[in-house]
Amino acid sequence: MEELIRHAEIIPEINPAAVIAMLGIKQAAEDIQSSIMDVLTKGYHLSEGKFCTLVVLHQHLAGIAPSVLASKVGVTRATISVMLQRMEKEELVHIRSDEQDGRGKIVVLTEKGRNFMNDILPAHYLRVTELMGKLTEEEQGELGRLLKKLSGDAGADSSALAQKEGV
Repeated sequence: MEELIRHAEIIPEINPAAVIAMLGIKQAAEDIQSSIMDVLTKGYHLSEGKFCTLVVLHQHLAGIAPSVLASKVGVTRATISVMLQRMEKEELVHIRSDEQDGRGKIVVLTEKGRNFMNDILPAHYLRVTELMGKLTEEEQGELGRLLKKLSGDAGADSSALAQKEGV
């Protein structure tokens, strides 16, 4: 704290309360993320990226182009390509030619992948619900609005955020 105050004396625009608040947000986010992801990592050997990819695919029954999938998951095309190759070997996804554009590809969950997600998602959603149950619905809405405001995306709808985050 002393160092922060010293920096604020050098640069008066530094607001120590803002820095401390952001550190609190960062720590809370890490704690929440690890409490949610620990179960998925330990119980199902899922990385965050793989889980998010499977959630997006689960939401797109007809399949989705790898480039669109990469964008929704927040990874590069190269990263999604490697992830999809691994998931295809595990028989969780199938990559097929796009019927509308023969040059393109479409990724879909296999029956094994869909069954896997149908098995793990209810418990995941329950863990998220229990965690968020610490807040009233009004507080949850306010938290969402404040986080969107901080992220500079005040106009974004919460379903898009939830989809990206795999919630």
